Amino acid sequence: VFRPLAPIPSMSAILPRDLFRRSTMKKRVISIAGLSALFSAAALATPAMTVLTVNTGDPMAYAEWTKSSGEAIAKSVGAGVGGICLASGGYYKPGELYYWHLFDSHASAMGANSYNKTVMSELKKLPVDRVVNRSDVYSVVMPSEGTYKRGDTFANWNVVVETDQPAAYMSGLQRMQAAAAANGFGDISFTGYSYQTGPETGNMMVVVQGPSGERVGAFLDQTNSSWGTPIMAEFSDMRKLKHGFTMNCEVVYSAL
Repeated sequence: VFRPLAPIPSMSAILPRDLFRRSTMKKRVISIAGLSALFSAAALATPAMTVLTVNTGDPMAYAEWTKSSGEAIAKSVGAGVGGICLASGGYYKPGELYYWHLFDSHASAMGANSYNKTVMSELKKLPVDRVVNRSDVYSVVMPSEGTYKRGDTFANWNVVVETDQPAAYMSGLQRMQAAAAANGFGDISFTGYSYQTGPETGNMMVVVQGPSGERVGAFLDQTNSSWGTPIMAEFSDMRKLKHGFTMNCEVVYSAL
């Protein structure tokens, strides 16, 4: 997910505007970097993310359901943030969505009962058929400083990479983010995740996130610039690209 790497054209350009109508309730804000301090008493707790990969014939109806049921579901599993992303490119199957939750720790993420009474009750309200094709757990290994508010929308370019130099690679990502900010892209953030489940276990997912697909695309245009090219050249020696996908997202729950 997700500030959020969590995997673009503006979501509002794809889905009806009322899908992203701001809630009239008080905004709730939370940052990935602050999850541990907010929820966990364990000093060494590492934030984690869970993602369900869902396919349905009516993705907009599914997204609407997460907006109405997302708060109850997130609270029932102890998540700090919940959101839904609609794939726009690189998806495995048509009608693909990513329903994600951020947790203060792996203990919270892996201890959550995803079949609790609240979840099962909310699932009965789902108006469309859907298939859950994947369920993954990620470690947040390179958090960003961004905050999430309920109703926020954003776009992601998510890239799955294989690297035997994770520390050097993340250092390079941080340099790229700093260079981007210095060249007019202060609204672009980078987050790093490590797969803990599935066929990609041990690999990383890098999320490049911006306020819209246009902004993410504009950043990609500049990776061939005088300031972007040298860092991209370093990356070629550090990692192997495995899969890239784009998406448009909305936050459906934030604990604060």
